[in-house]
Amino acid sequence: MQDITGLRVAMCQMPIEVDPLENVHTFINHARQVDATADVIIGSEMMLAPYVCGDRFEDDAFINQMIRAVELIVMCSRHIDAILIFGGIGLDPDPTKVGEDGRRRKYNAAFVAHRGQLIAHPSGLPFAVKTLLPNYRIFDDARHFFDLRKLALEREVPVASLHQPFTVTVRGKTIKLGVMLCEDMWDEDYAQKPATNLAANGAEILINLSCSPWSWRKNEKRDRVVKAICERTGLWFVYVNNIGCQNNGKNFIVFDGASTVYRPDGQIALMADRFAWTVECIELDAGVSVEVRSQQSDVAELYEAITVASNGFLATLPSRLSHKAVIGVSGGIDSALSVAFFAHLLGPENVIGVNLPYKHFNSSATKGDAELLCANLGVEYRVVPIDDMVDTLALAANIVVGSPEHKTTQAIVRMTVQAAMASKEGAFFPCNGNWPELAFGYSTLNGDQRGTFAPWANCLKQDVYRLADYINRVVYEREVIPQSIIDRPPMDELVAEGAGVRADPFDYGTVHENGYHDQMVRAIVAFRRSGEWFLERYRDGTLERELQLPAGHLAKLFPTGAAFVDDLDRCLRLFHNAMFKRVQSVPAPLVDKRSFGWDFRESILPFAPTRKYNELSDSIRANELAVVE
Repeated sequence: MQDITGLRVAMCQMPIEVDPLENVHTFINHARQVDATADVIIGSEMMLAPYVCGDRFEDDAFINQMIRAVELIVMCSRHIDAILIFGGIGLDPDPTKVGEDGRRRKYNAAFVAHRGQLIAHPSGLPFAVKTLLPNYRIFDDARHFFDLRKLALEREVPVASLHQPFTVTVRGKTIKLGVMLCEDMWDEDYAQKPATNLAANGAEILINLSCSPWSWRKNEKRDRVVKAICERTGLWFVYVNNIGCQNNGKNFIVFDGASTVYRPDGQIALMADRFAWTVECIELDAGVSVEVRSQQSDVAELYEAITVASNGFLATLPSRLSHKAVIGVSGGIDSALSVAFFAHLLGPENVIGVNLPYKHFNSSATKGDAELLCANLGVEYRVVPIDDMVDTLALAANIVVGSPEHKTTQAIVRMTVQAAMASKEGAFFPCNGNWPELAFGYSTLNGDQRGTFAPWANCLKQDVYRLADYINRVVYEREVIPQSIIDRPPMDELVAEGAGVRADPFDYGTVHENGYHDQMVRAIVAFRRSGEWFLERYRDGTLERELQLPAGHLAKLFPTGAAFVDDLDRCLRLFHNAMFKRVQSVPAPLVDKRSFGWDFRESILPFAPTRKYNELSDSIRANELAVVE
């Protein structure tokens, strides 16, 4: 193994556009800017078009454009001294080779170009092939791509024999570059270990091209994973990710870049700023200083991610709709957050807040807070009473005031008015719903669950409160969302005698304290906890610790075990009964370990308690009876 001290590496961290040729232009321009100071210039995985683009990978015209983009980079490399490494689609050179979908065989590939030529990979293909294809969350790589494991099986050779480095010449010195793609570094749950194999086969540096979405504290976990690889192999490790937002039709997915160079001991030698469009260069040297990754608060990270996702959503809209929003503002926290957020994102002159009261159902306090909110922000405030519309519809359908159907009618009329106003104003209208509301079905399918984008759909209610507090303290540095809105208990004002009172008995928590039902939703969706899991931990006295609730919190909510079991049963049934609403839900940011949309795939199925669930429920009830006796 040669000493690669002095190798000059550049990481190109850029957003990915839909048109492959635009991405070629961006990458080549960056390469020319740093060509004099870099030996190797590295882009990200699938950087020639959005990685998250569904079945567009089955569109032959799109594939041909991707291949043309690869050819253009190779052609442009004639006039660049540095070696170019970038990700894209690779077609098998043998046109008779097909994938398991019966189409021309495609690979998620990494290309190495130099002086107008593609450098051949020892596998016999003109590119390196991704080994580990993720098939979870939003990823469905195996639907479109043939992986290195299948290639090894077809050739009847060990997978490790195909994990070979590229051999290149840099300033007269031969160097072996171990190039891999994204998931290939996350090998803990796989039998194959690409990084280890590349090192064993002579790689002198490891280079990972990624298209890795942002999620909570993911960079910390990545640092730990890479440190273990470096300690195991003793090699420098370069990680290059892209930035911006991509979507799969249901989830707007955020990419934060955070491209990083790691020393052979796993310490960080260079970091690109998160979400920054940049090219970062470093000369590899054993004496290079160590950097420490800065930490943001969770709420700051969340706000930043939702901002990027929302900008990604706005970029998909027709230009006439992308810069103006009509938002229903009720005096509640969810709509208040939406108004404040979009006023900051779009400018207050491009937001209209509309209050839609029905007779005396809406209190003067909530209406006053809605008006004050808009005044604080400089947002136009309109009041459109819906009395006549609701009464006419109720009369036509023989709906009784105060009934559940009457509540639904109010919600439908409010959304209909917002949609009409948005159409007239050339604007979009967001859905203000949050994660627990979607989870438990506390929303009206053709009412408040409609809209063009739902920024808080995968945020806990506590997150909504935390974001409102953050917007006041950090974003505006003043109280734009009245504290009375933040302090007000959740309400719906859908019945005359219940003005200011909401009928959903859920414990959401506060800015500083977790709520049980909030954390229940996160446990079910993000961590896939079952009803049995809740019952077992309640029985063992560990549920509060698992959900990070204050001591004694559950006893305050549920004075008896039977009350806890009844509530759990109710919530699980509500969760399953709301599936038909969620499969029709509005697109939203992906902001947790698992989120509603294509990230969390569910069929419309009824709640079906297992035998063990019933036994645990009965046991908790029986134990309580025994204590009483």
